[in-house]
Amino acid sequence: MYEYKPINVKIEEMNYNQFLELTLAWLEDTNNGEPLELESPLDCPIHRWVKATNGICSGDTIPNTAKCPICGNYECPDCHSHKVNVLSRVTGYMQVVSGWNSAKKEEFENRTRYNV
Repeated sequence: MYEYKPINVKIEEMNYNQFLELTLAWLEDTNNGEPLELESPLDCPIHRWVKATNGICSGDTIPNTAKCPICGNYECPDCHSHKVNVLSRVTGYMQVVSGWNSAKKEEFENRTRYNV
């Protein structure tokens, strides 16, 4: 359980864990702990923190993405940016998931993932 306490610290001065803890406490206090429903993943507070702190990412293709604990969208596990292209081989060859229809996206979400 997180406890939300307003603080006098600029976002740019917080590290990721501090900002995440504060945001989860705020989410619990204002949204009953449910993930935010956003029009765009780029509106997520975590993504905005990445932009405010000038998060640096290698931009490499990596084997796994992470889910944001605030909005549930995909994020880079290194820099936490939500500006990612998720690739999958569900259709038989590698392609970006964002271009799929809703049924294929649902199939992708329902698949069990394994780390090899």
